[in-house]
Amino acid sequence: MPTPWQRPEVLFPPDRAKAALVVIDMQNFACAPPGGSPLPGLEGVVGRINALAGACRESGVPVIWVRHALEESGGQDDGGMYGLFHSPQGLANVARGSQSGELFPAMQTDPAQDHFVCKNRYSAFLSDPPELRSKLVELGRNQLLITGVAANVCVESTLRDAMQLDYEVILIADGTTGPDQAAVQNTINNTRLFFGDVRQAEDVAAALGGGEA
Repeated sequence: MPTPWQRPEVLFPPDRAKAALVVIDMQNFACAPPGGSPLPGLEGVVGRINALAGACRESGVPVIWVRHALEESGGQDDGGMYGLFHSPQGLANVARGSQSGELFPAMQTDPAQDHFVCKNRYSAFLSDPPELRSKLVELGRNQLLITGVAANVCVESTLRDAMQLDYEVILIADGTTGPDQAAVQNTINNTRLFFGDVRQAEDVAAALGGGEA
């Protein structure tokens, strides 16, 4: 899709030497909300993330699982204004150590190879402490293959800040979902216009040479 500025379709070819797969908030509270419905298309998103994670491991590309997790101390949590926009149950769902805050069981992790970090802001780059950014520095990675949920909240918040911090952003369009297709499409459009590339999981896996997603 061309933009008003006619930017190249591909700014950042996937590069196994500098890429990291960043999987955002694929946790029980988001993927299997108690008393609620799963996000649209979630099953397909889970499958594509798992397949892309496998391809990344084969290619030597780090896989980083990011969880939203709030720490409580003295009756206060470290989520800033998060509580103004979420119910008490919503806060409990993302409390560090809660079952609802654990990774969704359908996600295929490899504890021997993968990396696990937490955040306490929608954007993983505004979290304090900055676990994701510290991990990327440790790994020497500056190209982010971004997947997860929700597209229009934590995914988009993270990728916007990533671009502003000079990371190469590649949003995996079929590796994310949100409350409805309009919200997802807005994130895809915003990314393509201003923040990074938009690719499909299978294409990125093939470009990395680690098999098909």
